[in-house]
Amino acid sequence: MSLTQVAAIESIFWITVVVAEVPTGAVADRWGRRISLALGGALFCLGSVVFAFSSTFVVLLAAYVTIAVAMTMYSGAGHALVYDTLRQLGRTREYEKHIGRSEALAFGSMLVATLLGGPLVALVGYSATILLGAVAMAASCAVALFLREPPRSEAAFSTSPPSQPSQPSQPSQNGVVGAEARPGVLGNMLGGALVVWRSKLLLWYILFATLISGVILAVTDFLLQPFVLHHGVDPASGVSSGIAYSGLLMSPVAGMVVGSLLAAWIASRLGERRSLVLPLIAAGLVFLAPTLWDSLWVVGAIGVLAAIRGMTRPIATGYINRRIPSDQRATVLSMFELSAALILAIILPQIGTVADAVNFQASFGLLLVILVGAGGLFAVIWRMLHGREQTRMAVRMNSLAKPQAMTADSGNLTPSDR
Repeated sequence: MSLTQVAAIESIFWITVVVAEVPTGAVADRWGRRISLALGGALFCLGSVVFAFSSTFVVLLAAYVTIAVAMTMYSGAGHALVYDTLRQLGRTREYEKHIGRSEALAFGSMLVATLLGGPLVALVGYSATILLGAVAMAASCAVALFLREPPRSEAAFSTSPPSQPSQPSQPSQNGVVGAEARPGVLGNMLGGALVVWRSKLLLWYILFATLISGVILAVTDFLLQPFVLHHGVDPASGVSSGIAYSGLLMSPVAGMVVGSLLAAWIASRLGERRSLVLPLIAAGLVFLAPTLWDSLWVVGAIGVLAAIRGMTRPIATGYINRRIPSDQRATVLSMFELSAALILAIILPQIGTVADAVNFQASFGLLLVILVGAGGLFAVIWRMLHGREQTRMAVRMNSLAKPQAMTADSGNLTPSDR
């Protein structure tokens, strides 16, 4: 298939993610994040089996759709489970560190799989290699069922015993009021949508963060493999070619591991206001390499882009988590993934067509323009809203501090002063 045809299938995949993302997030909030993760593993296993034996376009499309739904069962649920577990323990400040380590382990596993994938394809073929992945996803389904579920509502946290520290059911530290609890999946969907809609700060931040993530994902997950094949490295040509192919594909996976581990350090050193703006600038500069040079050496630059994406998700989901209620946490986090999927569904057909009609450099250049243009716009709007939020918080803190100061001063007055 041409890159245009592959991009069309990928676009359908991401459109499926867009359609299923919020409903599956609401399922996690309604019936449990543990159940959602287990269902995701089961569907991923099924989709992988179908993919391994796909021989027609329709069967291949069915596999893609199944895997897309499986991804939506994972997204939001895992991050929500980690944050609420830390909240139950009174350790939410450690979120970026723990979610960064979690994602580093996930991408580390991908690193091993990528290293073994090329030689395995050369030895046993594509189908058998994919089936090994299906076995791993079945195991993840079983593991998910043994996870411990933390509270999933503000009411549960407000009534937690002292031995399990939690935050009260009230406006968050940044002034975003928790949405009222609604029963059922539809109620959770509406509640999550209202949380984002009422807070324009969250809306523009989600667009900003997912644009960075989506543009880089288009390179690492869509353009990289055909780019490597274009330069004559084909894993089907033999074991040595398979090893070389896997080695080149390891660059972005290794980058994701490093970026995920650095996320907490970056967030603590740069602060909320700069922790995504500087990565945006860095990504724009790194994008110049694949745009200007048509060489396999730019795979190293793509690895750096992957590292930037790796730090984006923990930082962004931490920022969002601190501003949303537990009742709709998985649903709102699913909207983060929905935004990224929508961006990919829009840009993948464009860059696939440009790569076929012109060359890979033109596709990289188009992504650079999107990143700098749209990303810069989103960053400016978000920083303005973030500044207003911080100003409101400062005013609120000052208004609370003044009565306390006056009370303390009055207690120190002498009788003659009074």
